[in-house]
Amino acid sequence: MGIDLGTTYSCVFSRAQGAERLIAAADGGDLTPSVVYFDPDGSVLVGTEAKSYVASDPDNVVLGIKRQMGKEFQLEYGGRTLTPEGISALILKRLAKDAADALGCRAEELKAVITVPAYFGVAEKEATHAAAKIAGLHCLELLAEPVAAAYAYGAHTESASTSLVFDLGGGTFDVAIIGFDRGSPRIWAVDGETRLGGLDWDLRLADLLWEQVEAQTGNDDIRDDDEFVAALNSASEQVKRQLSQSASAPKTIRHGKHKFALSVLRTDFETATRDLVLQCRQSVERVCGAATALGAPPISRVLLVGGSTRMPMIRVFLSDLLKVPVEIDDPDEAVARGAAVLAEQLTVPPILRGTTAAAAPRITPVLPRALGVYVHSSAEPWRPDPYVRNALTANTQLPIVAHQVSVATILDNQDKARIQLYEQGGALVSERPEDNRLVFDCEVSDIPRANGGTEIRLLVSIGIDGRITAEARSYKNKLLPMEAFIEGVLDDNEVAKQAQAIAGFILAD
Repeated sequence: MGIDLGTTYSCVFSRAQGAERLIAAADGGDLTPSVVYFDPDGSVLVGTEAKSYVASDPDNVVLGIKRQMGKEFQLEYGGRTLTPEGISALILKRLAKDAADALGCRAEELKAVITVPAYFGVAEKEATHAAAKIAGLHCLELLAEPVAAAYAYGAHTESASTSLVFDLGGGTFDVAIIGFDRGSPRIWAVDGETRLGGLDWDLRLADLLWEQVEAQTGNDDIRDDDEFVAALNSASEQVKRQLSQSASAPKTIRHGKHKFALSVLRTDFETATRDLVLQCRQSVERVCGAATALGAPPISRVLLVGGSTRMPMIRVFLSDLLKVPVEIDDPDEAVARGAAVLAEQLTVPPILRGTTAAAAPRITPVLPRALGVYVHSSAEPWRPDPYVRNALTANTQLPIVAHQVSVATILDNQDKARIQLYEQGGALVSERPEDNRLVFDCEVSDIPRANGGTEIRLLVSIGIDGRITAEARSYKNKLLPMEAFIEGVLDDNEVAKQAQAIAGFILAD
């Protein structure tokens, strides 16, 4: 099956012999809100019912946990310490249970491809994989969301074309240029923002609504009322959906004896979010430039993915900028549907796939961010010390096998060395360590004693799902002992502790 583990909503599809099936949420809907509620009685709710407690018990509700993946972030509920991986695991357990009930099997028998933003870094991807492990779910592979959408839109096409996939979800934004060349699909380039999505548009709408509420009350005391704040934030999401269909959106919010009659014009909403659209535009321009530099053919169409792409302002700016057709079709479900296609590829023998999309060749993914090695001291006087030396450029095709990254000892007879890999932290590549993010940290030992400047070779491999492994060798090609960890990611012991922690909660129906 395919799982779109979203910031605000999640979706599941199963697929067998070309027949696909949307797995309904526990409440019968197509999507499951990615919301977790910790009831004081020890039970846990996930989905629509959990979201209903946002106004009445906000302290026990967790929203948007996907934005915390790969970060050292902890929450306390029911006397247990939970990480973003643990919270996400509860969402995955809910999705797996719904799928198992619908398919008539045990959750432990399920095999899933789980999607992640294309612009997710190493730590975020490892955290997602850890969440699946904590949930007891067999994760076949992590798949970039725009690639999943490409599978859903028809990666099996034989005609040559180049598509820009614009994926604006609830909390993250990806843009990818994907080429389909007579059955040999590939990604040319990716870009995006891991903290830009529909939630940010909701907050701007909430600001517009607050202005009207305070104008009617004459003060801002009502901002101290948690229930009203939650109700207004919920209303902003509803207003956003209305404005996708209408030029204005009236909304009434009741609070105690008070009733607030509010209304927002689409033009005011577009003005208030102009900078957010500009961020999207800048990513689109960067990815187009990167793809062109790599020799990609001109873009022939835009594929819209993610519920937030229903906003007319998105379609208008893309059409004006790129001058090509802009297509939208089931933006909420395309990612999960495409992930299910890959899941069938990975689990079903080719002879049984027929002529379905699952018979199409794999789409070749790319490294979303440049990767470099931390250099403490350079022999080149014009370089700053320390600096990050580029080792792999963004948009290098995956997988990468045993790419050699060479560093050298500093001292004579040095027998240990710390080697660190940094990931591009911003939109542009920078040599300054503070502009990058540490993702792989290792200590190499038993280095043959020699003069300072002796070479150490780190052989870096990056899988098709973006996960890093490495080994170290001496200048004589001798394998060296190495202790390594990935920054911000749980180790096996911490994964086991999180699994034990969530096992203490009762997942309520």
